[in-house]
Amino acid sequence: MTNTRPTESLQIFLPMRPAALPDAQRLAAWARRAGMDVRVELVATLPDCSGMAVAIGEFANAAGWIKSSFRTHLPAGDWVALRDWASAHLPVCDVPLSLFNDNGTTPEVLPGEYWVEAGTPCAISLHMAPPEWSLLQHARARDTRLALAESCTGGDLAARITALPGSSALLRHGFVTYSNAAKIQLLKVQEATLARVGAVAEETALEMLAGALHEADIAAAITGIAGPGGAVPGKPVGTVCMAWGARGAEPQVRTCHLHGDRWSVQYAAGSVALGGLLGLLRGAG
Repeated sequence: MTNTRPTESLQIFLPMRPAALPDAQRLAAWARRAGMDVRVELVATLPDCSGMAVAIGEFANAAGWIKSSFRTHLPAGDWVALRDWASAHLPVCDVPLSLFNDNGTTPEVLPGEYWVEAGTPCAISLHMAPPEWSLLQHARARDTRLALAESCTGGDLAARITALPGSSALLRHGFVTYSNAAKIQLLKVQEATLARVGAVAEETALEMLAGALHEADIAAAITGIAGPGGAVPGKPVGTVCMAWGARGAEPQVRTCHLHGDRWSVQYAAGSVALGGLLGLLRGAG
């Protein structure tokens, strides 16, 4: 069958307060990987346009806008529909793997996420799914319960998980311990540790993790400097320490040096932590 649809460019429209921004960025990266020019716009009302276009989210004029055969309207959060649309309408290209890290040799798809080729250590096949969705599926298969201890991310990682239907099967509880006093009171972080190394340190992240793990099977802890202020000597903005692990097992901890604005640092920190948790569950078989 001959494809007569224009495929040289793609416009993606989102509402002014877009819950689907990460989905749109992932779709845009996929289209660029396939050799297309892509533009993502925030609009209050869907505009008349030429060429291929996708609207993601709620728009009052969506019903009339999609009368053109080159236009598609998809609900926010339905990444499966987004993936299926991309497979049917975009030029064919290899499905990449995702690497969650603070640096990479390819452009970031989203803060903290890089698309890499097969054979890259620690890379994960997500098939365009958000990492939080993949974590939910792995945890459901093992009846695994998660706890989170967040400082600089302020609960953003918990929000990403609880935005998913069925997230109650994964998340048991989350702690937002933004102050040192909260870390001490709620997670039993030692005052001596905070006095010696400060809140942004691997030792602190490990003690936060231990506190979160008391009533969960797996946990992640995040503490860092999201900016724009807060830098101290040896710890610039973007320094984030995170730990993850399972109860009764050796935890993993690392320090990342993330870049971008406050939102980028917070989102990247959550994605790197999700990558660590996914690796933990995948390694468990």
